[in-house]
Amino acid sequence: MTVRPQDTTLDPSAAVSPNIFDVLCNSTLIAPILLANLLSPNLWLLSEKIRYKYSPSQGALEPAPTPIPAIAIRDDGLSKTLREIQRQIDRGFKHVHPNEIDEIYGYLDIQTERSRLGDEQLNNTLDKLQQAFKDRATLGGQQAALTTLILNDIRHDRFPAYIYQNYDLVHAHRKFRGHGSRAPDGLTSCLDETTIFVALVLALNPEEVSGIAILSSQTHYSAFGYGPDNKPWWFYGKNRLYSKKQWRLMVDESFGGDAQRCFDALFADFNKITTAAGAFEFDRGQCSIEVADLQQYLEQVDDFFGVRLRQVARGLSHPRQAAAESPFNAILRQTLSIQSRTDVEKLVEQLADPLLNSVRYAYRAWDVPDRTPYLHAARRNPLAIKLASQLEDVSAALLRLQKIAKSESIFNDRKRVALPDETLRLESGTDRDKALLLHVLLEHIAQRDKQTPGLVKSAFGLENSWVFYEDACYQMSDLRSVTAPHPSAVIFSL
Repeated sequence: MTVRPQDTTLDPSAAVSPNIFDVLCNSTLIAPILLANLLSPNLWLLSEKIRYKYSPSQGALEPAPTPIPAIAIRDDGLSKTLREIQRQIDRGFKHVHPNEIDEIYGYLDIQTERSRLGDEQLNNTLDKLQQAFKDRATLGGQQAALTTLILNDIRHDRFPAYIYQNYDLVHAHRKFRGHGSRAPDGLTSCLDETTIFVALVLALNPEEVSGIAILSSQTHYSAFGYGPDNKPWWFYGKNRLYSKKQWRLMVDESFGGDAQRCFDALFADFNKITTAAGAFEFDRGQCSIEVADLQQYLEQVDDFFGVRLRQVARGLSHPRQAAAESPFNAILRQTLSIQSRTDVEKLVEQLADPLLNSVRYAYRAWDVPDRTPYLHAARRNPLAIKLASQLEDVSAALLRLQKIAKSESIFNDRKRVALPDETLRLESGTDRDKALLLHVLLEHIAQRDKQTPGLVKSAFGLENSWVFYEDACYQMSDLRSVTAPHPSAVIFSL
């Protein structure tokens, strides 16, 4: 058995706003997203609504602080708590269709990603993605048309900007698609849904859950869990939570009892299991899960699906390469016993730098030792890059910011960071958010006009923020040119 050290080096700016390539190249980034979800007061509020509705210990309907309409109870092999978590995701969030990604989030520049992540790593990831899309194209219909468009994007060195978000960012986008009772509570991707589902399971800490794994591929993420009473479940995504009973029924009724064919119809490119104990990557047989733990997870997967999946068998057929355990694993194991947000805060504080800061970046806290990762992430925002290319000069940039009439934080917290694209998309931002937006717009304009982007600086105070460009200082509260603030008014600078 060959032992390979695991590369756990995290690009701090990737933790701020991880995109599809960041996570595929370094799945360690999933941990900060999950922990940021567990730090969300809004997620704990939702968990309490579910807890008050269904008391696992009593199994009865109870009044909630904000009533959730009752639903019919059916014997489907799932606990009431898990079913209600699924229901909240089903009815609360809009899963963004692949053909909407570019419209909402824009495109990632592949050359930029290659320079960040390295030729070998990105090329390997792109090769796997393209193969997965080609395999999907063989299904015909809308899948074929969609994959053709994405493959064409790759040939033109761009890719739809799949950006993965913490729960509060997802929730902030409830305002993006309108208002009223029919507006969604947020916009999600499959990884967003998976990390929110897992976070709610952990926050509610149902007694029947003793192990959780993320089952993933190049194009999809899902969650699998089980408990001491052998009641496994599989959260494939929005509108699809399966108990073993439901899975077996679907296999028998729709696939003539062929479990592998049923699984392939949903998840043919499944190639990785990530658990609190480590990860098992099928393509290379690389595994950081201890043998006994891996055996336990695989027994549960085999029992649920009713077959040793060919994808798992292929992974086991490779000579096993033992990877070093992720430094997040010790903390993740303890999340199975958390009781409150305070418990999560104490767990996160046990992390050493830079892992601790990666969680803070994912949570978007301004209170971090080094704030430059926020600027680095902001510089890559596709919508801001596109907007800057359409602006003639600083006056045009200021006029565009004046159209953002709202000055509220999208997090309802001035101490948290909204990136430029989020401020533009949601048309709201604090003085700090607008300063970060103006900062990168002016950098892009300066670079386009062959000037020095380093001419742009920004300063942040207790009640206001300022952006410096050439010989001028622009105050964010009223977006006008002012005398530079006294150094004592500045808390930090970028």
